[in-house]
Amino acid sequence: MSRPRKRLVARLPREREARLSLRRIYLVPTRFGATLIVVALAVWIGALNYGVSLAYALAFWIVALMIVSVAFAYRQLAGLVIAPQAAEPAFAGDSVSFAVRLDIPGSANGRYELRLLGGEAESRSVSHDQQIPLSLPWPAPERGRLAMPPLEIASSAPFGLVRAFSRVRLASDALVYPRPCEDARDEVGAAGGGDTRVLRTGDEEFSHLEPYRRGDAVRRIAWRVSARRGALVAKRFGGGTLSGAWLIAWRDYPAGCDTETRLSRLAWRVLRAERLGQPWRLHLPDADIAARPRQLDEALAALACFGKRS
Repeated sequence: MSRPRKRLVARLPREREARLSLRRIYLVPTRFGATLIVVALAVWIGALNYGVSLAYALAFWIVALMIVSVAFAYRQLAGLVIAPQAAEPAFAGDSVSFAVRLDIPGSANGRYELRLLGGEAESRSVSHDQQIPLSLPWPAPERGRLAMPPLEIASSAPFGLVRAFSRVRLASDALVYPRPCEDARDEVGAAGGGDTRVLRTGDEEFSHLEPYRRGDAVRRIAWRVSARRGALVAKRFGGGTLSGAWLIAWRDYPAGCDTETRLSRLAWRVLRAERLGQPWRLHLPDADIAARPRQLDEALAALACFGKRS
């Protein structure tokens, strides 16, 4: 897409639902339609020079056909409602599938082509129906919230002479999780006493203190600190066990480890714990996600949006 066209598309407002009206529909002749116009012009010039009535009739018939094509092409898009659907999250490096739903008024048959602008998006053609769900793939190179690119919907039905199209920007985005990167430091050992333990190449390292929570092991209680504060305080250890649950923490990595590598390794460890059915807890500088419903979704979302502006 050219730079001027990008600027024009970028000025479109984001909408939760787009209804196509006359002002939003553009009409251009297709290559076949443009050829027919040139033929009609040539025939008309020939009719003027030689006074052939049949040539006049042919030229006017082509013009009439073009006018009818304009009306039919406009009718294909007029009143069409496009609404975004929830997009499934993906991992960085994969593709996000943005979903849209078409609500087509009336009973006329038609065909529509949809594509996301600005890349190698796939064009899709669908048959007419009252409600059509569509899924449009789009590359997701990096983590974060990926806004849905501008969408173009077009139709050249029924004659293929005139192409009607419109461009909209829908208020939809998809979460892109960090690409999981295997963390070779973690090795799972045998379960003992009903608790799965994590064996590390080094010993567990003390991470921080937190208020005692119900279920914390007694050996984790910092008795001296608790006596001074007048309330129970429990020790936390980076990457180790926490009352049978794994503590997967930002602090498990040295200060020199870059942010993206940390997030990718944390994502891998979270997915691994979930796959093994092991209770776990994710600790980030700006979030602490303990066991709760949809814990995995929240953790991956926190990793995806870490350090990103909302």
